[in-house]
Amino acid sequence: METTTTERRRLFATEKVGGRAVYRLQAATVAAGILLVLYYRATRVPAAGEGRAAWLGMAAAELWFAVYWVITQSVRWCPVRRRTFKNRLAERYKENLPGVDVFVCTADPHAEPPSLVISTILSVMAYNYPSEKISVYLSDDGGSILTFYALWEASMFAKKWLPFCRRYNIEPRSPAAYFSESEGHHNPCSPKEWSFIKNLYEEMRERIDSAVMSGKIPEEIKLKHKGFDEWNSEMTSKNHQPIVQVLIDGKSQNAVDDDGNVLPTLVYMAREKSPQYHHNFKAGALNALIRVSALISDSPVILNVDCDMYSNNSDSIRDALCFFLDEEMSHKIGFVQYPQNYNNMTKNNIYGNSLNVINHVEMRGLDSAGGCLYIGTGCFHRREILCGKKFSKDYKEDWGRGIKERGHENIDEIEEKAKSLATCTYELRTQWGNEIGVKYGCPVEDVITGLAIHCRGWESVYMEPQRAAFVGVAPATLAQTILQHKRWSEGNFTIFLSKHNTFLFGHGKISLQLQMGYCIYGLWAANSLPTIYYVMIPALGLVKGTPLFPEIMSPWATPFIYVFCVKTLYSLYEALLSGDTLKGWWNGQRMWMVKRITSYLYGFIDTIRKLLGLSKMSFEITAKAILCGMIVIINMPIYEAMFLRKDNGRIPTAVTLASIGFTTTAAVGEGEYGRQGGVQIPFQAATVAAGKLLVLYYRATHMPAGGEGRAAWVGMEAAEVMYTVGRPVLCPVRRRTFKDRLAERLPTFKQLFTTISLNTFNMSFGACMKKKLDIFVCTADPHSEPPSLVISTVVSVMAYNYPSKKLRVYLSDDGGSILTFYALWEASVYNIEPRPPAAYFVESEGHHNLCTPKEWSFIKILIDGKSQNVVDDDGNVLPSLVYIAREKRPQYHHNFKSWAMNALICNNPIILNVDCDMYSNNSDSIRGTLCFFLDEEMGHKIGFVQYPQNYNNMTKNNIYGNSLLVLNEADIYEIEEKAKSLATCTCEHRTQWGNEIEIKYGCTIIFTELAINCRGWESVYINPQRAALLGVGPATLAQTILQRKRWGHPSIPRDYESMGYTLRICIILYEALLSGDTLKGCWNGQRMWMVRRITSYLYDLIDTIRKLLGLSKMTFAVTAKVSNGDEAKRYKQEIIELGSSYPEYVIIVIVALLNLVCLVEVILCGMIVITSIPIYEAMFLRKDKGRIPSSVTLASLGFVMLAFLIKY
Repeated sequence: METTTTERRRLFATEKVGGRAVYRLQAATVAAGILLVLYYRATRVPAAGEGRAAWLGMAAAELWFAVYWVITQSVRWCPVRRRTFKNRLAERYKENLPGVDVFVCTADPHAEPPSLVISTILSVMAYNYPSEKISVYLSDDGGSILTFYALWEASMFAKKWLPFCRRYNIEPRSPAAYFSESEGHHNPCSPKEWSFIKNLYEEMRERIDSAVMSGKIPEEIKLKHKGFDEWNSEMTSKNHQPIVQVLIDGKSQNAVDDDGNVLPTLVYMAREKSPQYHHNFKAGALNALIRVSALISDSPVILNVDCDMYSNNSDSIRDALCFFLDEEMSHKIGFVQYPQNYNNMTKNNIYGNSLNVINHVEMRGLDSAGGCLYIGTGCFHRREILCGKKFSKDYKEDWGRGIKERGHENIDEIEEKAKSLATCTYELRTQWGNEIGVKYGCPVEDVITGLAIHCRGWESVYMEPQRAAFVGVAPATLAQTILQHKRWSEGNFTIFLSKHNTFLFGHGKISLQLQMGYCIYGLWAANSLPTIYYVMIPALGLVKGTPLFPEIMSPWATPFIYVFCVKTLYSLYEALLSGDTLKGWWNGQRMWMVKRITSYLYGFIDTIRKLLGLSKMSFEITAKAILCGMIVIINMPIYEAMFLRKDNGRIPTAVTLASIGFTTTAAVGEGEYGRQGGVQIPFQAATVAAGKLLVLYYRATHMPAGGEGRAAWVGMEAAEVMYTVGRPVLCPVRRRTFKDRLAERLPTFKQLFTTISLNTFNMSFGACMKKKLDIFVCTADPHSEPPSLVISTVVSVMAYNYPSKKLRVYLSDDGGSILTFYALWEASVYNIEPRPPAAYFVESEGHHNLCTPKEWSFIKILIDGKSQNVVDDDGNVLPSLVYIAREKRPQYHHNFKSWAMNALICNNPIILNVDCDMYSNNSDSIRGTLCFFLDEEMGHKIGFVQYPQNYNNMTKNNIYGNSLLVLNEADIYEIEEKAKSLATCTCEHRTQWGNEIEIKYGCTIIFTELAINCRGWESVYINPQRAALLGVGPATLAQTILQRKRWGHPSIPRDYESMGYTLRICIILYEALLSGDTLKGCWNGQRMWMVRRITSYLYDLIDTIRKLLGLSKMTFAVTAKVSNGDEAKRYKQEIIELGSSYPEYVIIVIVALLNLVCLVEVILCGMIVITSIPIYEAMFLRKDKGRIPSSVTLASLGFVMLAFLIKY
């Protein structure tokens, strides 16, 4: 009876995912097979000259795969899911909820259209949460007047949009997403009212888009807000003063919507930038937001969302608070993470960007180990943990912080003070970016920041509500996918090679299981080398007659086959269970290879170069007898792009010819012959464990003699060993929240949302304003991140199903663009819709004029949720909306997004951080998060709640495998001026910002998350049924490779990297179908699996090593959020985009051509040829702009020819 009573009091529940007994049985058999493979490889080493070198290479690769497989099992050992009880939260805390600051970051009004940004802004302003407790901050790292204009428009439109959202409880609350989804479905509102609001939104969007295309803001508009005076003709995106403008002051009596309700605070920030100072990319923007928001709203909770990840669940804040406010567990929860979802995924996930398996399997496994990763968007943080707070059992959170009168300071004074916090010099000689704030020095500042949080003793929670909390836009081209994964893999590999290596930095601070979980992603880049070896050497061995695998009738063929088959089937099961289609799973497998040989390869190279000081920061296929055949099948799109396709997405002739040249040279090379028999397909399957052991045993005991392919044999063995080591032993979990329980604990909570009378709201201020939530949105360039896209995200998080008075949205504009500020202003007034990327780039071609940011901090509160006049059309309070452009100077490093995040960090107890392109797709995301933070038993140790990253532009078959403050009498402008001082370049100088405080500098958000965990906090990963955030996935192969190079992220689980490719495909197909992929999507995933490993992961590994050696510095590439009409058309048709002369394409073409040559020797190679058909089409047949450039084809041919000439 006592147990039942205790369970009923909890604000969230943790449930173990079923089916673990069967999984552990298959894992044990796979382990046995791996051991047998390694034993075979070690005991069958050929004599010198008989392919010994190749055999040893195979043994080394297999050893690596074996180790990596072991590491990756950590996330599947015991996964959990979370459930929140928002009804209990309402019953227990009633109106005494914390304030929330929302950070939205954007950087380029062209890459991230302002109309998209303000859609996100409006979505987070409309949370189902007291508006006076929501403050929204937009960080514009591009410092664009276009973004500021869009935000100003949003601040006006919010007065009508927020009442509309509350009146009909609509979902999603991003106007762009809502009107797109509800076309023809006007219920529950009347068609007349629906059309009226839609027309207002479309008119605002047209004004914003017109301004972006023309690069000019109408003079009559500039007279309507003093913030436009911050821009002049001398400003550039890389050299401007800090800008902080409060567009809505939630504490002002005038900050009300059309219904008389308080509006959320809305602030625009463009931190200072100067060529003399490194701005630290998104991390720098976030750190600037942290400081600026602390001065303006100081909510205890911070929500960070990307500008393209709109709020899709208005209860996300309440879900998160169920973790933070739980009496029993909340004291150790540092952050609540929601999954990252996308709304532009094709049915079959052509570029493998869906992250379904990551969200449904791996993040739950990390959650069970005490902390899911902080993925940089859709995450609610305690403000204190971002400021370097270490976990203590005696620590008591002040959930009422930020709910206070400003005294006699007016908004102008506050803005000036805030500017000093966003200067280039503020962080000099401080711990910002190190111990304070988001970590610097790494492309994935989010992961390292979360790691730091975990190492400080905090736990995190992963919350995956039924309705996604956030929905964004995934890369829609292969080039975008490659670019994104290059940055991810490079950043994670940098962490692995740095002092923040989880086994060193986390030793004694976090569990071994969690240490292994972090290493899954840290070793993405390193996987590129054995993968490339495994997809090239066996093909060359077939041509030269060097046997690298046991013969078909040999008993040693059994472990190779079994390991591959079981692992492939299990991967297919997971993919289908996670929502992938069969084709989507296949696309994921394809992109897995593409990313490894492109994104991860270049990420590896760039990392090494940076370590050696040669560059600045910017970015395996399983070996089996049927390996070449599978690689050929995977590369079918490559062959199609080389020889068949006629569109612009075909491989350029230069690339095709160069690749043919290299292939021809390799084919005519003189080979050394050893034992007869060659490679044959294993005929039976025992167990995966026994199979891998036998494979490795064969490789070791059949080593060729020197000069007989020994080098190739050794290389194959090394690759097989690495595949054997494939996956950590985490115990994955899934989270479920009980928002009804959250609400039950707040009996009068409904009054906070249904009351229209402002006087009624005032009566409850004393209680409800003690808990606030800040939402951070970061942007950097109005060209790469169009203000319309950023504002779409801002609007979506403003529209959360959370009290507007307790919701504050901060937009950090690291570009300091007046365009971003304008977009945010538009969002505060009207509704906008992000223009389709293709159409946007076509219409905005050649426009760059007025998107240049100033040379000083710029912070403006567009909506002050504490103002009685800031209400929506229904008279309800609007969330605070703040624009921040931290100061930037050339002489100061701005630490990218980490600095922007640190500048945004405020004193509200909860912070939601979203990327500017990840709009809120679930208006209940905050409520779901609160179910973790407010849970009595577990909430105390949860440092942050992480939502998964989802995309809304995935193709069907996954072609590329890819909060306002309470009203008071103070003036809003005083806060804006104070906030500006917090966004200056010098604000972090000689401080711990970016080090011990806030987002870590010098790396990625992973560092910050690690620091949070190491401080004792736990984190939670929550993946609601309706995605909390939706973004845009890579829509071209180049984008996919680039993304994977940065992430080091294959689209499918890594334990598919086994010895027998047939078995591997079966497991992969199983996991893909389990994750929700289509069959074709699974196939696309197979293709991209290879592409990523030989491109993204390889280059990321190289980049990481170079960075560690001091040979290069860290750079930050903003993933393009828009694409032209031609690319968008091919993406929707699921035609792979290969029409760019990317160096990564050379490797892809080389692999495709090498195995095409082997097809002449053995029919098995036909599999990889079929897979590479799109590559061949892009090389030889396609005539569109998506074909592979001729230079790439020629270079690839040359390398292939050279490879065949090499003796091994």
